Amino acid sequence: MAIEYIEGDLIASAEEVVIHGCNTRGGFDTGFAGVVRKRHPAALNAYMENHKNGGLVLGSVIWAFDGRLIGNALTQPTYGRGGKHVSYEAVKSCMLAIEDAARNGIPGTKFAGGFSRVAMPLIGSDRGGGDWDEIESIIESTLKSVKTVVYVLPGHRPSAAVLSSRPRR
Repeated sequence: MAIEYIEGDLIASAEEVVIHGCNTRGGFDTGFAGVVRKRHPAALNAYMENHKNGGLVLGSVIWAFDGRLIGNALTQPTYGRGGKHVSYEAVKSCMLAIEDAARNGIPGTKFAGGFSRVAMPLIGSDRGGGDWDEIESIIESTLKSVKTVVYVLPGHRPSAAVLSSRPRR
């Protein structure tokens, strides 16, 4: 399914299911994770609990619910400024897990019956250092049953308008 691009603040939006990329080293402080940390402490707590128990497995998704469903997608084995940290294989594995959750639900949440829409930032392409064209292709080939919306902050390059208007592969 083709991705819809929206220029705006994902955390300030009314989106009910939000996915973002995380690393497997226990760093949840900067980038989009830093924003999630402040606004959705349940997502941070779920991530840190898994980290404490040795459960930050590359390619998996840690779910948390606190009014909205947050998917901490473990797409990066490392983190830092500069360089490539994202794993395309991990992105694919996470997207397949999200597809499964969309179809089969997240027990104990209002999404126990699944969901039909997910929203995310330009996952893995900013701090993760990945190529958005490659990540976009992975998302579009794996998230078949959910509408995927990608939020781009105003003034970010590429803009939502540029991403929406370019030819698809």
